Amino acid sequence: MKKYQKSLRIWLAAVSLLGAALGPALAQERRLEPGASLVADGMPPLFQPSRPAAKEAASPRFVDWHLLRREMLVLAQVGGRQQLHLLKAAGAKPLVLTEGRDAVAQASWEPERGEYLVFSRDQGGDEAYQLYRLSPAGEGEPLAQPLSLSGSEGRVSDYQFLPKGRGLVYLWERLNRQSEAGAKAAKPLSRLMWVDPDQNPARPRELAAVEGGRFTELAVSPGGSIVIKRTVQGRSQLLRYELDGKPGRPLGAVEARAEDDAEEAPKLASAPAADALWRRQALKSDYRHLVRLDLDSGQRQPWLTQMHSDLEALAVPPRADGRPLALLNNEQGISVLRLFDPLQAQAQPHRIAGQLPAGVMRNLRWHGSLPLLGFEHASAQSPGRIYAYNSQTDELQLWAGHEGAAGGVEYASLQWTSFDGQAISGLHIAPPARFSGPRPVYISIHGGPSAQSRPGYLSGLLRQLVEELGMHVILPNVRGSDGFGQRFLNLDNGLRREDSVKDISALLDLIATRSDMDAGRVVVAGGSYGGYMSLAVATHESKRIAGSICRVGIANFVSFLENTESYRRDNRRAEYGDERDPAMRAFLQRISPLARAGEVRKPLFVVHGRNDPRVPYGEAQQMVAAVRAVGTPVWFLSAEDEGHSFTKASNREYLNQATLEFVRRVLGNNSLQTGNF
Repeated sequence: MKKYQKSLRIWLAAVSLLGAALGPALAQERRLEPGASLVADGMPPLFQPSRPAAKEAASPRFVDWHLLRREMLVLAQVGGRQQLHLLKAAGAKPLVLTEGRDAVAQASWEPERGEYLVFSRDQGGDEAYQLYRLSPAGEGEPLAQPLSLSGSEGRVSDYQFLPKGRGLVYLWERLNRQSEAGAKAAKPLSRLMWVDPDQNPARPRELAAVEGGRFTELAVSPGGSIVIKRTVQGRSQLLRYELDGKPGRPLGAVEARAEDDAEEAPKLASAPAADALWRRQALKSDYRHLVRLDLDSGQRQPWLTQMHSDLEALAVPPRADGRPLALLNNEQGISVLRLFDPLQAQAQPHRIAGQLPAGVMRNLRWHGSLPLLGFEHASAQSPGRIYAYNSQTDELQLWAGHEGAAGGVEYASLQWTSFDGQAISGLHIAPPARFSGPRPVYISIHGGPSAQSRPGYLSGLLRQLVEELGMHVILPNVRGSDGFGQRFLNLDNGLRREDSVKDISALLDLIATRSDMDAGRVVVAGGSYGGYMSLAVATHESKRIAGSICRVGIANFVSFLENTESYRRDNRRAEYGDERDPAMRAFLQRISPLARAGEVRKPLFVVHGRNDPRVPYGEAQQMVAAVRAVGTPVWFLSAEDEGHSFTKASNREYLNQATLEFVRRVLGNNSLQTGNF
């Protein structure tokens, strides 16, 4: 701690001398104050420069179609928070439906008459989502009516409407904001609930429950059956429920034979109608593909296994009216949208919306009665636009959204070989040609771990690093990333955790060979799991980086697993290892960045929301204290009204400005002894 205080005194003295020298220039700058909910600990005063950090583009999000009308439900910013809006026509001004200090997470129109909608929201980013009923067409100001179990002891993780006006079902999970080691009450509890928003919305009924386990993957079949996955102690099973109060019936015991693949389409085309669900699963391929689950027999039939790319989303028409399935495949990070009719023998998926720039699509949804498929699209040129595709006319219509900054960035693929010969890839954005010579590098590592860096719209902050600071930005997809098949996805599990860190070490090797990159000025950053990665790189590769940024990252795997919300623990143990096993516990302790905090010798910027239910705030606190104890400067920015990410516009603006200033300083001089940081 004394070394840290000495470094801080040297830095303050340098700032004082610099201020005296610049005098009039600094006097004209406006001091940038953190918002009321932000705490800037150990950070120097920030001043609003002539060109502040770029604001993030607030693009609308597609949510749902109205059942009968040609209208969209969308999410857009109100006071810096995502709120529900009604879009009555393409290009129309959105009408605000919800307001408040907390953002709306998801929403759906009631699918029979469309007289009301149901939406979910949490408080302060705590992810304790609750359900609300809203009737926008009512007299006066719309009033949201609570639907789910009240109180702070639980949250709604998912919900689905039942057909024929029979209400909706939702998954409720017990919350337990304390360590598993400290309380028996931390044992997870998951419930399947039913509620009729028309008849008795204040009295939901329990259909099933599992203690010590979790319900996930809620789905409702066209016939009204409820399908969920029950997971207990790492073992999962699909169950089918009805509203009759009977126990769930197991599904999925029978699988299709390998030789069925060549005759998939003719079999279903000639088969009688049955209650079934379309799902995504890696059943007969290394990649997720289309699977039909027959609810009567439990048979799972694989489809389109020859497409060697992940099926990332699908949209099933809400009514059996001849409309095809909409399939969205992730092909080397780029979304490709196709239509596929399984009732036509020998039919093959055909691509649509191919005229859009290469990018990322999401939120596919068919209209309830019209041949319209709605979806979002983001690319290097646009942060997000909402489109409607007409399957009868093959027309694509823009409904909302706008182009981004002039001159979209150019993505290139970057390839390198890791320590064990495994091929690793990432996205690379080079600085403009006006920046000559070797340029500094910013490595931004995605979270997950099973996420993926993809060629969407570059954030305002990263764009500024490229265009104003002349930095190379690299977005790596280390082992464990999604979109490259199941084998690659599992290469970092358990005892192989640090292999993904070695992938970044191999990237640093590559940077050292590039004449256009300055290997002496590299900043590593990441959020969530990417935050762990940035901390791990800071301990293993301190000599080869200039600084690191950790946003909501894991510092100690053991304390993380013991303190993350109880409903997440078993899932995270499957990924990271079970800390209750003595050998695994010792391993997790040894590889945790906290155990090697003394090796962090370059400046560190830690960012965390105090309401984070995934990676508890204590992870940041203990890492900051440990790194400061060895004399390394640490900036620590926390928010009292945020959770696992900074979602409020004002908080994000301050964070972006602080990040930009941190990068500027660490690139100016790598030495802690000069006091220039």
